[in-house]
Amino acid sequence: MSSHPKITLPLLVFLLGTLTYTVFDPIRSLMVQGKMLDWFDYREFRLYKWLRTNAFDLLAPASNHTPVPVGLANSVVWRERKEAVSAIKTYLSDFPTTIEFIHGPQGSGKTRLLETVLKDSGRKAMIIDCRALQNTTSDSQIVASLAAQTGYWPVFTFLNSVNNLIDLASVGLIGQKVGLNSSLDDQLRQILAIVGTALKGVNSSHLNATKRQIHKRERERSEKENQEYIWAKIERGVWHDGRLDCVAGNGIMSELGVGDEPMLVSDESSAPSSGSVEEKFSFGETPKRQSSQEEMEAVRSLPIVVIRNYAVKVGSNRVELLNVLAQWAAILAENQVAHVIVMSDNRENAKYLAKALPSKPLSLIALSDADSRSSISFVRQKLRDADIDVDLTSNQIVYVERLGGRSSDLESLVHQIRNGQPVEDAVENIISRGVAELRKSAFGDDVDDAKSLLWTREQAWTVLKLLSGRNEVPYHDVLVEFPFKGDETPLRSMEHAELISIGTHEGRPSMIRPGKPVLKWVFQRLVNDPIFRATQEISLNEKVIAAAEKTVKSCEEELITISSIASRTRLPWWQFGCGDIHGTSVRSKHLAEKLASSAKKIAVLEKKNLELKRVLAKGDP
Repeated sequence: MSSHPKITLPLLVFLLGTLTYTVFDPIRSLMVQGKMLDWFDYREFRLYKWLRTNAFDLLAPASNHTPVPVGLANSVVWRERKEAVSAIKTYLSDFPTTIEFIHGPQGSGKTRLLETVLKDSGRKAMIIDCRALQNTTSDSQIVASLAAQTGYWPVFTFLNSVNNLIDLASVGLIGQKVGLNSSLDDQLRQILAIVGTALKGVNSSHLNATKRQIHKRERERSEKENQEYIWAKIERGVWHDGRLDCVAGNGIMSELGVGDEPMLVSDESSAPSSGSVEEKFSFGETPKRQSSQEEMEAVRSLPIVVIRNYAVKVGSNRVELLNVLAQWAAILAENQVAHVIVMSDNRENAKYLAKALPSKPLSLIALSDADSRSSISFVRQKLRDADIDVDLTSNQIVYVERLGGRSSDLESLVHQIRNGQPVEDAVENIISRGVAELRKSAFGDDVDDAKSLLWTREQAWTVLKLLSGRNEVPYHDVLVEFPFKGDETPLRSMEHAELISIGTHEGRPSMIRPGKPVLKWVFQRLVNDPIFRATQEISLNEKVIAAAEKTVKSCEEELITISSIASRTRLPWWQFGCGDIHGTSVRSKHLAEKLASSAKKIAVLEKKNLELKRVLAKGDP
């Protein structure tokens, strides 16, 4: 056999594939089920629960503060979330036919909202974080990260490199590849296929356990009703126990009518109590009730799959990852294997899911920032829950309104107030922290760091300066002017980086707004910084001057060319004074005006740069 590699290598591939399917795949499916059902979570072990109840909790210091449920404050004061919570619960209360897509800006409370709903439902969920997958640097790391999140084990990431070597060796031996190597898409689909099989096992396991509990409860309820039925008849004196026949025989008990003769309906009707005993008990309703409970539990037994941060990372080319997850999610929803909920910061990412599920519309839930009234109520409720009685003054309310309705910023404000900071100082700290973060994320720490950004400093400064004075600016007014000149890529990249948000009208980009409400004040703080403003304005002006000088040079060259053409061409004497026969005067006039305008712009900007350099020379006040 060793002398016939064309037979040996395919046979080896067949044996390895058979070993994988018969041995490893069942183990992997079992491990995924174990992760979903917390088989390996020590906190679910009976011994740990007993120790915690009888030892750990007794030694822990008691707290006088009664914790408020996570969703309580939201349900009371965050009116914008009520419809979203209702929509999610409605989706989870029926068999899935589509995918639930929750979108909203980063920090709008998507994760907290979903965690609250899942906690209230008491159901298990598998969470896949796309951000963790896209932060990897190689295909093997993506596979390992997905396997760790889903519980897929064992996984042999090194085999892909080994398979590459085997394929190279097989080309030299038999002239073709063996086919052991597989692409990243195939590896991800293989993992997700086994995870889907495991989710079916979780569903059936949970459903069987629930059916056993339902049967047990119905049996106990039936026995209790039967006992109550017997006692009711005994109290009315119409109960006949056949066991008394063996005791009473033909004696006095038989003569009294409680012996051998069974009780008739006429005997029961002659009893002093009104109504039949059977009317008080619904023995025939047990199968119907049990069937209804089983239908409800069949829906509740379905696992939940949550795909978080469903978006393409800026500068990443992992679009195939989103496509694979979208196709897998569509299969789970169409086959009613699990409820699938996808969360994303941008609605545009729904296109991958819509492409994978073309026959049915997605269930869309949009989360936005809360209004001013809800934001103030949210802060007050959170402080009340922490036993902090703060009566916000009108000035403090104005400061809180600067944060807008972004959930993450309001939570940070509450945390700082709980630590003893005044409301005004807490808001200023949030804005100051935003200024430092924006300097780094939008402009880079230095010139080398700025080169790694997907936009230039001049482009960031232009947008920042416009939004510092207005809540929104027209999208195409920014797009057509310098320094963008029709290039949409920098604006889209800034949107993915949460620096701005782009509003749409009838599917097309319409307006540009700050990425979150507090950024308007961060923009103003940066614009009002004289040193930073002078630095950015000088840099922008130099770019404009360079473009204007280029325009001047091209106009001068074209005017020289036109003059040369006109000087070499001699008109006959009879056409002298008849006007521009060659049509060059109109073009020359346009070029002259363009040259003069550019020269004037250069002079104005150079004068401004001199003034800005004087500001830099003075330094910080």
